[in-house]
Amino acid sequence: MTTEISADRLGFLLSDVTRFFRAAFEREIARAGLGITAGEARALVRIAARKGARQSEIAVELGIEPMTLSRYVDGLERSGLVARRADPDDRRAKCVETTDAADAVLDQIRALSDTLIERLEAGLDAAEKATLRKALKTMRDNFANL
Repeated sequence: MTTEISADRLGFLLSDVTRFFRAAFEREIARAGLGITAGEARALVRIAARKGARQSEIAVELGIEPMTLSRYVDGLERSGLVARRADPDDRRAKCVETTDAADAVLDQIRALSDTLIERLEAGLDAAEKATLRKALKTMRDNFANL
């Protein structure tokens, strides 16, 4: 075979970094003893960021099936961290938002994530971090427009 494929191509790099970050995040959430799973933690953070969005929209953004998100929301709701309400535009749809009780858990998740990102960005100066963030946002927006 004469075709050489490098593991340093952009697709491989993005995939590898995402996989490593997710695994490290899951380990940190498990160690923290927050009483929620890593999947529930990811859902809780996205719910907090989207402030009352439909469950179906949150599932798309997380890249998971709506039923998977529904199970996460069920657990978060039992823990008192989120509340569902009927969508005012479509009563069949459910919107979800965080409760006041979620603030402490979200603070802990953010601290764990910030520490993990600091370790991930080790060796990058401020300009490189800003350039990386800008490039990733542009790439995300490009995919959203496909």
